Amino acid sequence: MKTLFLSAFLLFSLNFVSFGQIEMESERDNDGVVSIYAINRTSIPHTVVINFSQLQNMTTSGGGNVTALASPGRSRVATLKPTLSGQGTNYRYSYSYVKGNLFAKSKTKAVYLIPVEAGHEVMAAQMNPLATQLDKNEQVGSYVGVSFSFPSPTAIVAPRKGVVSSMKMDYVGDKENLSFNREENFIELYHEDGTFTKISVLKANSAQVKEGDLVFPGDIIAQSGGENYSSGPHVRMINLRPVKKEADKLGMEAFPVTFVGEKGEISFNQPEKFTVAHPEEVVIAEMSKRELKAFQEGK
Repeated sequence: MKTLFLSAFLLFSLNFVSFGQIEMESERDNDGVVSIYAINRTSIPHTVVINFSQLQNMTTSGGGNVTALASPGRSRVATLKPTLSGQGTNYRYSYSYVKGNLFAKSKTKAVYLIPVEAGHEVMAAQMNPLATQLDKNEQVGSYVGVSFSFPSPTAIVAPRKGVVSSMKMDYVGDKENLSFNREENFIELYHEDGTFTKISVLKANSAQVKEGDLVFPGDIIAQSGGENYSSGPHVRMINLRPVKKEADKLGMEAFPVTFVGEKGEISFNQPEKFTVAHPEEVVIAEMSKRELKAFQEGK
């Protein structure tokens, strides 16, 4: 893991540490105060944990571990101040990060459209962990998302307002009768409450969006795949959020969400067949006033 070391005899310093998608810079001013900045070159925020293994005559607001938000661009994530003036200072740190905003909160309960074009008949069912497919004696475990299957290929839509945060759409498979494939094409959306929606088993090169695009519920993002699966045409949807597992460890966890159809909320405790509907109140739920005005004028 990358580390950084500085001494107080420098009146001003600029240091740079690279660690994948998130990079770190540090600046020291004439008073010996050190500011650490995160450089985030992606289109979505990331959560970082800075673990100070050495703080000699320096203090931070979070002690030995600082958790902060790295917004797109350059943002300050930690400040180190000398404890005693005129004394030498040293510090050393490592850091880790996870995509998404650990601190984000939703003002209202988030609801999701079925990610299939309205009017199509689908069969929806909660998925089981891969281990249960490989070993029938394995017990059903944690939540891993929902599968939506349909009689024939169809357009796949954004289930909720979000920014396209990641995608892979170039895999063309040549195997048949599959149940799982690690190379599945997918599109991932980032939402304002810090969570993600990942939709996979998409048709190669069918994306109608690109990374950084803002999409709204019901917008077509790609075409479905899965014709070469034993279950036929389908897509899989899973929702993820950043979590702090320990004081200095971050991770992602899957969680169930609330889907809404023509008759209100839909539960998938058991496989269920129904016709997809996209209620307008869900489509406009997270729109800003300007976005809502544009939507209404375009109807």
